[in-house]
Amino acid sequence: MNFLTQGDNKLAHQSDLASGNDTEFQLTYGKRKSIGIYVSAEHGIEVRVPYFVSRKEAMSFVYSKRVWIEKQLAELERRPKPYEPQLQWGNQFYFLGEKQVIGYDTAPAVEYVVPGAAAGDSVATVERKLKAWYRTQASAIYHERHDHWRQQMQSFALSASTIEPRLMKRRWGTCRSNGRILLNTNLVKYPLECIDVVVVHELCHLKEFNHSTRFYRLMTMAMPQWRRWDALLNDLSLQY
Repeated sequence: MNFLTQGDNKLAHQSDLASGNDTEFQLTYGKRKSIGIYVSAEHGIEVRVPYFVSRKEAMSFVYSKRVWIEKQLAELERRPKPYEPQLQWGNQFYFLGEKQVIGYDTAPAVEYVVPGAAAGDSVATVERKLKAWYRTQASAIYHERHDHWRQQMQSFALSASTIEPRLMKRRWGTCRSNGRILLNTNLVKYPLECIDVVVVHELCHLKEFNHSTRFYRLMTMAMPQWRRWDALLNDLSLQY
């Protein structure tokens, strides 16, 4: 397994525990009494470690829990896969939580026109053009929401940050120690509140680079209803 250490901003590496494959996870130091391991689809594998525990001891503990970790990862893989639309003319897709219909600019009564698409385009061409459109829209929306929430969170005295769309398989977003925030391009399919809760989540990491009680307290201060929108995003991700 590869260790991405947070808290002291150092990197460590260890061979995969059982399968021989590389598995990245976060090793985060903080004020706590014991080591905790958390596995989720959004955040991957997190290992939370007390300051008084050495990195060698933490790695040894994770190694001892390798069977449990692999079981949790396997259970995540067995979950229903997110909805993947068939990108063909007349079929539906989602943008900001609203259904759209794939069409081209000479087709009557379509709800959406794929930019630059033509009636004879193959499925692969439609997919490429639609993904490019998603990325363009995501970039504009994410920058606007990033700036909006930084303004709303002025009292937090956040460090500098940037934002950009990135296609990711397991995460909605991630915040790096240099303030670079990446948001999943597919997030633009969901209602604006779902985008906002991920933006706020990553901005809060600028103050607390972990998922401690203090982190979730910041989330509640910035967005009192964040749990509602987080739950909505998780539910909708299985529908579209």
